[in-house]
Amino acid sequence: MIFTELKINTNLNIIVKQKSEELQFHSKVVSVLNDKVLIDAIRMDGKAVKLSSSPNIRIDIMACPAGEAPYMFTDVLVKMTRHNGRLAYQVTALKRGKKVNRRAAERIFLGVKGNIQLGINKSNFDVVVKDISQTGFSFAASRNLIDAVDMPVKLRFKDDYDMIDIVGRIVRKTVLDDKKVIYGCQLLINKDSYQRYVLNKEKVYTEKMKASKNGYFSPAKRNLMRALKER
Repeated sequence: MIFTELKINTNLNIIVKQKSEELQFHSKVVSVLNDKVLIDAIRMDGKAVKLSSSPNIRIDIMACPAGEAPYMFTDVLVKMTRHNGRLAYQVTALKRGKKVNRRAAERIFLGVKGNIQLGINKSNFDVVVKDISQTGFSFAASRNLIDAVDMPVKLRFKDDYDMIDIVGRIVRKTVLDDKKVIYGCQLLINKDSYQRYVLNKEKVYTEKMKASKNGYFSPAKRNLMRALKER
């Protein structure tokens, strides 16, 4: 895929790297005109980040078109601009985007109770939400659905103060025993609120893992965050 083929409102995961450190942010396409693609500016602590390409910082973007596999665009060029009076980024991708595994995005284990609705106006039943990612989710149920693959489903669950509603399509089914079946789903409707929720869970998980190893944020991570804020 060519970056200029993306549609307005396509969800994006911006990956900013400096040496071994990495930060991830959510954005979306706001304008596509000829060879120019504009995306929403990142905000940290309520302020727009003045993100731009530099020799020391590498920027990759994973685009998640609705109903399709995500595409990874590496080493993109970013410069500041404005769109409708708001700060935005103009992105140029010199390479074609490569299709990645639908669940290549990092999976976050949840293990919370949820409710699944099958199709439109069909039955619903309780499940356990196994994991989520930016492109899909999986759940465990005691019900063994016949002809489950390609069936549309709507999942609703509450995680602390977040009430999440997502729509997907079952792409695989794994029968573990008579009382447990795992269903893997591809995300069909990619809401901004869901993307923000997943990115927040990823950040919390990553920082917990690093904190458990180091007991603190690495100086390199702090420097990267400070560099983005001060640009």
